[in-house]
Amino acid sequence: MAMKRDFGIPVGLQMAAASVLNPSLTTLLRPPPSDPVVARRPHDPRRLNIWEVRGASLCSIIGTCLTLSELRRIAKKCRFCDDPYQLTDYDIHGMITSQMNTDNAASRAVTKHLNAKFEGALRKSRGLEDEAAFLQYWEGAVEAGLAPGAYWALVGHPGLPMSVEARVYGDIHMMSHMCGASNRGDARTIAEAQREKGEIARRLGERIAERDQRLSALEAERAALRAKLRALEELAVECQQLRETLARDGLASELALRVDELSVVRSENAGLRRRLASAELRLEQMRARQEAQKEAQKEAGQAARERQRKQGLQEMPSGYAVCPENPAEDGEALAADLCGRCLLYVGGRPQTICQLRHLVMRRNGRLLHHDGGVEQSQARLGELVRQADEVFFPVDCVSHGAMDFVKKLCESQGKPMVPLRTASITTFMRAIGTFGPGEAAP
Repeated sequence: MAMKRDFGIPVGLQMAAASVLNPSLTTLLRPPPSDPVVARRPHDPRRLNIWEVRGASLCSIIGTCLTLSELRRIAKKCRFCDDPYQLTDYDIHGMITSQMNTDNAASRAVTKHLNAKFEGALRKSRGLEDEAAFLQYWEGAVEAGLAPGAYWALVGHPGLPMSVEARVYGDIHMMSHMCGASNRGDARTIAEAQREKGEIARRLGERIAERDQRLSALEAERAALRAKLRALEELAVECQQLRETLARDGLASELALRVDELSVVRSENAGLRRRLASAELRLEQMRARQEAQKEAQKEAGQAARERQRKQGLQEMPSGYAVCPENPAEDGEALAADLCGRCLLYVGGRPQTICQLRHLVMRRNGRLLHHDGGVEQSQARLGELVRQADEVFFPVDCVSHGAMDFVKKLCESQGKPMVPLRTASITTFMRAIGTFGPGEAAP
């Protein structure tokens, strides 16, 4: 048996329903004994309808067993008011309770609704007979939180004892008081909760704003990164296409070859630049030596020139003639006509070349010049010898290597070769007068 719950109801109040000491509560709970309903209730197994339950129970039944939304639906269905949803909670409660004293559409609708809503509680209460059974059922329902269904099941039960009815009504009455006190505490708690809710909402709003701001910044950063990624992807696709094109057309190997060739050319260019700088230095040194030799030659006189001529004659193979030094032939040489012949002059002094070229042109000829390998390549001598009709070189102003190379070229091509004793203009003019028009050296 479940433990009884103490709702603070005095024990005397529970026994007052059956005692003459408190007839007013008995009158509230039950009709007078002269009422025919009371006379037939112990012998009638039929449940009481709500209009047959008289007294103060009607208000507690409506307030405990029906919700406000159920009351408004019943009032709208019965049409005993224009708009139940415009009424206050107290007004709709009072209007429905006032209709429960008589048999009418509203009371029948409420009875039908309560019987359907608490069908399970009604089924459990049908077998209750004695007071102990009624109390055990009621206390178990209250303990389980099923007081509304048990209340309707008991107040309409035809065999409910008066003491149990007083106990049930007292419990429901005190429950309403405790609910009111609880509601007042809950109201304060709700007010405090509302204030806390407002503060939490404010803080949450600030946090949400901060989060939205960070999200916006992150979204912008993500958009920028996506743009960069798309650009990189496009570049990657373009690079892949270029690689495929290079691999397909064989441009990669050709490009590598050209790069290697460029490296070689750059290396050769650097070497040539170094050689050019060295040659220019040697040229300056040679020019200085030539100036010194020129002064020495003027002082050395005929003895030095004779030695140089003999040296040149000794190096010449047999069959080649040396230009004569007879002064009587000067006038004849100056008046000679070259008849368009091409003469090659190898070696000599750079400052006299222009004068020699001018004199040859005046005599209907053409003069080619090669410096003997000082600045110009010796490989060019082969081409110049092929163009020339005669080849001249001063033995005192040309290198032995150039002189030997010229000798070999003239022998291989059958060109006349005239070694000159000195590099002077007079010696050259006498040499060109040695051969007549169209003649060649033997």
